[in-house]
Amino acid sequence: MDIDTFETLRIVAERQHRTPQETASRLFDQAIQDQDTESWVFHCWEHLSPRQKQIAAHIWRGETTPQIAVQLTIAQTTVKSHVEIVLRKFDVNSRVELRRLLAPWDLSDFL
Repeated sequence: MDIDTFETLRIVAERQHRTPQETASRLFDQAIQDQDTESWVFHCWEHLSPRQKQIAAHIWRGETTPQIAVQLTIAQTTVKSHVEIVLRKFDVNSRVELRRLLAPWDLSDFL
């Protein structure tokens, strides 16, 4: 680690009332957790059908059930059914949670 990086780490650690070693450890733990989450989200995405990927992309964009139904020319009940399956496959309880997981991605190709 170069001296500038260590100095930044020392300053952050001081603000958190921790040692630089504790702060570095927490940063590495968070990076590993983020990577695990990203891998898990990708795994879930790969298990969606093409239509479910479309539905997820529309949710990612923040669209409502009626908006998705019009865009895809399908019934709202069909959209709701797909949404339930997508949420279940990602193990989330709401569209908000799904959008949070998919936020880093660009899903515009699936729209």
